[in-house]
Amino acid sequence: MVLQWHALGGTWTACDMPPALVHGIALIRAAGPNICIFGQGGRLRLQVGPHQYALSENSPRISCTRGIASFGFRRRFTVKSSSGDVLFSHSYWTHQGRDFYRWLAEKASDPDWRISCARQWSDGVASGAMRPH
Repeated sequence: MVLQWHALGGTWTACDMPPALVHGIALIRAAGPNICIFGQGGRLRLQVGPHQYALSENSPRISCTRGIASFGFRRRFTVKSSSGDVLFSHSYWTHQGRDFYRWLAEKASDPDWRISCARQWSDGVASGAMRPH
């Protein structure tokens, strides 16, 4: 689905006609805040609900860990500030499909990916190129 992201409130509107270029990827859930990672002005930004964070080398820290008591079937996605304050945390059961949270935690830890995506996504890329593989 292609959507128009509304950065002020962390909301979205479905596009009737997909735009030629897109600038990021979003996770839309029925419960909890929507999450979007997008390029703006040459920087990569993470938005959780109405809260935006510029992704830099050490802040915010994004992790996705397996729960020991659940034999690894439950995960916790966490976004922490550089001082260690929890900005967002979400616990969920794993499934056999794609895992947006794990994908985001892995990619956000790679400085080359952050720099490359910040530049490409700020300029905009074809919507088909944005689908995670």
